[in-house]
Amino acid sequence: MKVFFPIPRITEGFVDRAVEKIGGRRLYEAEKRKGLQNADYILPGAVSELKIIEEEGLEKESREHKIKKLLTDRYVLPNEVDIDIRRIPDEIKPEFRRILGGPIQTAVKKAAKQIKETKTHLKRKVDFGVLIAVNNGYGSLPHDEFENLVLSYARKDTSQIDFVICSTVDHHQGDFDTYVFITSHCYPVVEGLQYPKSDDFIQAINGLFGESMTYMMRNQMDPKLWDNSLPPISDILFEGDGVTFVRRAPEVPDSRFTKLKTEPGDAPDRP
Repeated sequence: MKVFFPIPRITEGFVDRAVEKIGGRRLYEAEKRKGLQNADYILPGAVSELKIIEEEGLEKESREHKIKKLLTDRYVLPNEVDIDIRRIPDEIKPEFRRILGGPIQTAVKKAAKQIKETKTHLKRKVDFGVLIAVNNGYGSLPHDEFENLVLSYARKDTSQIDFVICSTVDHHQGDFDTYVFITSHCYPVVEGLQYPKSDDFIQAINGLFGESMTYMMRNQMDPKLWDNSLPPISDILFEGDGVTFVRRAPEVPDSRFTKLKTEPGDAPDRP
């Protein structure tokens, strides 16, 4: 029987503190214009919007239907099909990514509009536009796939975002072991651009997460932790035409009997 731990969630308040550590702040109420889609933050030399992805996109019926069609139209399928994005055939992986990327594309487009309207309203048109994207609940997207989707949509769908800062909390729990990592990176939308505060912001995010993990380890019975923790990663299954499509949660081998990988973003090998 698994004993779950409260995994810290990256909330708006969490990001507020990271922003403050690099000299940024939330927009003042007086700076917001009624009727506009205002951005969240003023950073040094930048206007920034935060988007937190909370939903598990593979659990949406419309998306499941598209995945079933993508696979059944091309292959004779066995009774069970693995739809982990890391094991999808390369020839259909771009289309598979597009199916999974719907919520991210929507978030990027909205962020671009918020950044544009805020820069215009506050007469900060020369400032950079920065999207802070957090993967809180799209567990079927590893951090590298999440980052690639955010960056590709920022490059394809908007000219308002100059940098994307992505953070993913990668966590899995087994019967004996739990592993938790945060992976954070900043990418320029146009190659060659540099945002001077990017490293400081990544350090702030990672440092605050480390503090949250320390508090969790010392205060696991605090009910506030459980009220604001990430849900366990679980298997996702759906069926169609006699086929079960499944994305299994990575198994965490018992470290008492096997060596556990500890690289950020690496899921343990299945036995």
